[in-house]
Amino acid sequence: MSTGPVEVELRLPGWARSPSFRRHGTSVAVLFLLLAALVLKGWLLSRSFFAEDDIVFIGRAVDEPFGWDHLFRVHIGHLMPGALALVRAVTAVSAYDWTLVSAVIMTMYAGAALALHRLLRLLFGARPLILVPLVLFLFAPANFQAGTWFAAALNILPLQVALLMAMCSQVLLIRTGRARHAFAGIAWTCAGLLFFEKAVLIPPVLFLLTVLLLAREHGVAGAARRHLGLWLAYVAVGGAYLAGYVLASGRAGGQGLVAPEFYTASDYLGSFLGGTVPTLLVGGPLNWGTATSAGLLVAHRPVEVAVAWLVLAAVVAGTCRRRPEAAGAWALAAGYLLVADGLLIMVSRAGSIQHALESRYIADATPVLAVCLALALMPWRDPPSRDGGPPRDAVTSQRDAPLAGGPPRRDASRAVSPSVPVAACAYVALALMSASGFAQGLPGGNRAYFEAARADLAALDPETGVYPSFVPDRMLFPWRPVEDRLTSRALSPLAEGTLRERVRRPEAARRAVTFDERGHLVPAAVFGGYLAAKDGACLPARGDATVADLPAAHLGSIARVDYRVPRDTRASVLSGDRRNEVLLRAGWNRIYFPVAPASGPVRISVAGKGACLRLVTVGAAVPERAGGGPQEVVSGGAG
Repeated sequence: MSTGPVEVELRLPGWARSPSFRRHGTSVAVLFLLLAALVLKGWLLSRSFFAEDDIVFIGRAVDEPFGWDHLFRVHIGHLMPGALALVRAVTAVSAYDWTLVSAVIMTMYAGAALALHRLLRLLFGARPLILVPLVLFLFAPANFQAGTWFAAALNILPLQVALLMAMCSQVLLIRTGRARHAFAGIAWTCAGLLFFEKAVLIPPVLFLLTVLLLAREHGVAGAARRHLGLWLAYVAVGGAYLAGYVLASGRAGGQGLVAPEFYTASDYLGSFLGGTVPTLLVGGPLNWGTATSAGLLVAHRPVEVAVAWLVLAAVVAGTCRRRPEAAGAWALAAGYLLVADGLLIMVSRAGSIQHALESRYIADATPVLAVCLALALMPWRDPPSRDGGPPRDAVTSQRDAPLAGGPPRRDASRAVSPSVPVAACAYVALALMSASGFAQGLPGGNRAYFEAARADLAALDPETGVYPSFVPDRMLFPWRPVEDRLTSRALSPLAEGTLRERVRRPEAARRAVTFDERGHLVPAAVFGGYLAAKDGACLPARGDATVADLPAAHLGSIARVDYRVPRDTRASVLSGDRRNEVLLRAGWNRIYFPVAPASGPVRISVAGKGACLRLVTVGAAVPERAGGGPQEVVSGGAG
């Protein structure tokens, strides 16, 4: 029985054998794949909306002044001035406009895809086989959450573009030796650092890529010594950035990295590297797990995880058997996953094992994995020179060299195993099924909340005060800082002109409304402590003034005062060391106004003959049907 290789000859139609198609067919296929991926991305974005950090960033963009303190705040471990500047720009154009944000996300995603295509063309030319790593990137389930959650896209997509373009510059530097490509690589790295601190790993990736590409020609040690000045420059850039990161983390409002406990780290790495990573890499999961406010978590089903590991093992073993150089590429891919997406994320997100199940945490690795897959499938080389001569400084696989005294061997990279296109098609099919399941957990339902809030604000009575409540927990986790969860910050971008300032910093008003769970403005009740006179009488006076002492320990507290005065009278409000005055109009009988938080009681006092306070309440604004009036009697408040 013959054990030699089996070749299958397929006769292509005439149009596929034409010189024009052979010259441009790969580019046409790339364009088709990109358009298909953008359609998928657009469909997923249509099912999503603003959630979590999106609300925090947009609220801060309107509430905080633009400056260094705003841009260089470390947000849950992230130093990202470029991302925050982009949020301000988008918000200035149109706040909470999901169509605009979707266009920005799809533009960045297309930019990353085109950068990968350019890199693959630089490394391998216009071979049809470059479509396989491109498919891996374009349809990767690991990119679903990063492409449908604005806050995640702000970090990951610019990093993908910067990483791929820096790799392009490095390949051109290897070929030409021109210094401008070295400066371009440094510039792309600095651009990535503006959006995501993980861009500090771009130089190590470039170094290892250089060693991979040049090891056969110069040896590992020789390849490592090449461009030594460039690597020193990258060390200087990385050191300066890390010093700035440490300083920014120590500033007020910054939040840096936290070392996890041993058992927490073990559980995280076991779940993340043992289940989440392999499931996503093969196009899964087919069924997603628990829903969060920003998407679904990866489900660790034993059968899917086992099959995923078998598939990955087969791919690695098969490519290494066919091309021994593939082992270095897979080592680079595994090292990046372990360091960048395992250890670093474990340190920065040590508080919850849930983070080990989030797909976005390997999205930054998808460009590296695509390039490593390409290096495992094909030998890299320079394109032929324009004069038709041999490639300049070509670095090819030894298996493509001619045998002594014999004819040249056929390019091994073009002898594609039939299993490669079949595997690529299967991967796309699995990814599409996975996308269908992931879409079911996207926060598209948040759209109705913001649309209701925008419409009700536009129709607001000018004599009515809008007082803060909390954004629903389904949209913003309750462990967030109180000021970020208050509607006075989160929803003020929906208002225009002077109304925006009324929402951000409400003043005294005759009537009070607040936002309910659906985003509508409804009459507000004050939930908190109160002092009330009996049977319509007045609170007792002390000397020539009526005094009420009530607690107001939290941001967003408001007061309600029911009164009767013969003429316009000013009430004094003492909160800690801050004193304000509120005008009690004679024609009114009730007033609402905000109260600054204080560690001790807030003192509200009214002096003047004939002034009568019947009810004083201090607490949180809640929808009237939920509040049901004052909840707690505070004794000793009146003298």
